[in-house]
Amino acid sequence: MKDRDNRVVKVEGFELCCTLPELAGNALRVFNQRSALLVKVTTAGGIAGWGETWAFPTSASSFIRTTLAPAILGADVTNPRAAQARLLQFAVPDRRGQAHMAISALDIAFWDGYGHVEGKPIHALLGGRLRDRVTAYASGPLLKSGVDRYAGFAEEVERYAEAGYRAVKVRVGVGAALDVQAIRRARAVLGDDALLMADLNESSTQRGAVALTEAVADARLAWIEEPLPHDDLPGYTRLARALAIPLAGGESFCGVQAFRDSLCAGALDIIQPDLALCGGLTEGMRIAGLAGAFDVPVAPHVWGTGINTLAALQFASVLPSSRGSVPFPLLECDMGFNPLRTAIFDPKPDAEGHLAVPGGPGLGVEVAIDRIAEYVTAHWVLE
Repeated sequence: MKDRDNRVVKVEGFELCCTLPELAGNALRVFNQRSALLVKVTTAGGIAGWGETWAFPTSASSFIRTTLAPAILGADVTNPRAAQARLLQFAVPDRRGQAHMAISALDIAFWDGYGHVEGKPIHALLGGRLRDRVTAYASGPLLKSGVDRYAGFAEEVERYAEAGYRAVKVRVGVGAALDVQAIRRARAVLGDDALLMADLNESSTQRGAVALTEAVADARLAWIEEPLPHDDLPGYTRLARALAIPLAGGESFCGVQAFRDSLCAGALDIIQPDLALCGGLTEGMRIAGLAGAFDVPVAPHVWGTGINTLAALQFASVLPSSRGSVPFPLLECDMGFNPLRTAIFDPKPDAEGHLAVPGGPGLGVEVAIDRIAEYVTAHWVLE
């Protein structure tokens, strides 16, 4: 493979969208579609690599096609860090926004392509995995749109347990009394030994978050996630000091600088970078290194398609373990209806609630766009 021409000569974008069977969402919003952007880079030697971003996919598609892709044509796919350094020049006016999200897709694609050139999984290129399986947690259910937003909640949580998950993160934020009931129902369904977390999706306040955690102290939450708007650094700093349980967040952060500010302020006990938003695997490794210096564990946030799941699984396999009763790193498994994810990669936990780390080249699993062809709403090619 060493004599191949590894220059990127073609970049493609695939805008995806699928319709959900019903309106659902979180405490702040509901939606009836799932969408994402897949990016494919192809070298002169015929090697392909895939990446994704799922936030603002139409805007990301336009930005990549007109600005970022032309900048990396001719770049060596086996040097993702150099490509990302080049791309970050275009993020200077927008260091924490959509530019980083678009860069994420290309960075993941470069790492996947690099792995295919070398015939190695991404974890080997990142220095070698520390584990061959990662503890997974089920993330859900999506909240209903009707009067009873927790309709079917307990049944869904039971389904996760039956599927083999020994850790579950539930969405809450509907109202104080209803949230307490939901968390207690989840604990009753899961039993005493399972890990249980609660995600407020930025819907609460400092006092509300403290009151909720105190009210459900008997449910023994492993963490509470994003109770405040993600950019409220002073609020998170005060809240982290007031809570008796760990505070998690960072899924919307773009770039290592955003994590630096939170870590320096002591605002988060657990950070949750999303590789499809934060800047890709290259930025994810910087973020993980910084978190390690603060002795803060990393639990990657995962949404979008199966490509993001695969990237996060490779990433989690190289992260160091952390002290305490929670087996970090943990990997989030979105349990909502999403053929954009399941058609690409639909892993199932083993008897102990772990996911095996794929050992194939790059992301570990070959991406077949034909499996999701019916969901492609736009496709472009730049050569």
